[in-house]
Amino acid sequence: MAEKPGAIAKMVAWQKEHISDRQMTLILAFVIGLLASVAGFFLHSIVHEIQILLTSGFEKSTYNLLFLLFPIVGIYLTSLFIKYVVRDNISHGITRVLYAISTKQSKLKGHNCWSSVVASGITIGFGGSVGAEAPIVLTGCLLYTSPSPRDTERSR
Repeated sequence: MAEKPGAIAKMVAWQKEHISDRQMTLILAFVIGLLASVAGFFLHSIVHEIQILLTSGFEKSTYNLLFLLFPIVGIYLTSLFIKYVVRDNISHGITRVLYAISTKQSKLKGHNCWSSVVASGITIGFGGSVGAEAPIVLTGCLLYTSPSPRDTERSR
C-alpha cells in the first residue's frame, strides 16, 4: 500500500509548480525577518520588564549603590540559566554563526533560537554590558538554517 503524501509534501509540490525559487527566497526572507523582529521585540520586553522590576522603588534624584551590584547578579543568574537550563555553551552569537557556516554546513542547535535571547535579556536587564544584536542575528540565522522538507528532498 502506497503512503499518502503529507501536508508538507503537498505544499512543497504546490510550491514547485506555482512559485519560482527567486520568489520563494523572497517570501522566506520576509518571514525570517518578521520572526527575527518578534525575537527582537521579545528581547526588548525582557530587558524593560527586568529594569522596571529592579528600579521601581528607587528615588530618581539620589544615588543607589545597588546599581553596582545588579550587573554581578545578572551575570550570575545568566550563568545559572546556561548551566542548568540550556546545558550547552551558547558563546557569542556571531562567532557561533560564523563557526557553523565554516565547519558544520550552517547547522545550528535549536535551543540557540531562544537561549541567547533569554540569556542576554537577563544580562542586559540587570545592567551588564553585552550587545543585543548578536542574539537577534543568531535567531534569524537559526530560522534560516532549520531543516526544511526541500532540504531532505534535495539530498535524496
